[in-house]
Amino acid sequence: MLIKAVILSLPNDLERRRSCKDEFDRLGLSHEFCDAISGDQMNSSDWQSLYDAEMNRIKFKRPLSRNEVACTLGHRRIWQKIGESQDAVSLVLEDDATFVQDPRPFLEEIFAHGAQFEDLMIKLDGVSRKNGQVIKSVADQNLVLSDHLPPRTTGYVIGRKAAARLLALDARIARPIDIDLKFYWEHNVPILTLAEKMIAEREEFRSTIDHCRRRTKPGSPLSRFVRNLMYQAKFTHGRLSHPLNPDMIEGLGPLMRADNRVRNRV
Repeated sequence: MLIKAVILSLPNDLERRRSCKDEFDRLGLSHEFCDAISGDQMNSSDWQSLYDAEMNRIKFKRPLSRNEVACTLGHRRIWQKIGESQDAVSLVLEDDATFVQDPRPFLEEIFAHGAQFEDLMIKLDGVSRKNGQVIKSVADQNLVLSDHLPPRTTGYVIGRKAAARLLALDARIARPIDIDLKFYWEHNVPILTLAEKMIAEREEFRSTIDHCRRRTKPGSPLSRFVRNLMYQAKFTHGRLSHPLNPDMIEGLGPLMRADNRVRNRV
């Protein structure tokens, strides 16, 4: 298998890197690490240049932690490498990812038909049970298009053109990366999920993101309620204003040919 796997990981977190290496070696998959940065390593100048506090108040329900901003920055660095590479598709993982099913048949078929997937992302770390349409079957996995994406960026396949398009947005960070991806009408990159997830988070590794998220919640219950209500209203309005019609999504074109169509409701 020749698909490139890139793992986002702090360079000094040797235990997580060792776990990733052991799993990839067991499966016979090649990989490389991309050095993440810790939020507490960002100085005030970096923080101000990356994080847009004003847009955060408009777009999201709570302030972001430094680790959330650093996580987005890490994925953007990976997207830049992928966008400049010669590979049509790549596999991206965070270092707490583990495979819950053998990924090799799926990844081999994705890589063999990489040109069909250059314009899109396939999330491997969660499923969507709402408004889903099966677009195509790949190695006994159904690829699902839904307007409700699961959270997390633990693991995904991304095409070279999709990575370049996401990177070209180049906005200061106002929402967590997984939430930004849910707003498909803003980035216009088709994002599919699997009918059965392939990747989960390792139970033995505590999420630093989750811990920081709890610390950044606005002070009073009323302020949290109001900001959450406004966020949910904006997301729902955007989703309903931009219904997903697979036949009208340019990046899905290669998958929508008659010989590829499956098109069942989930």
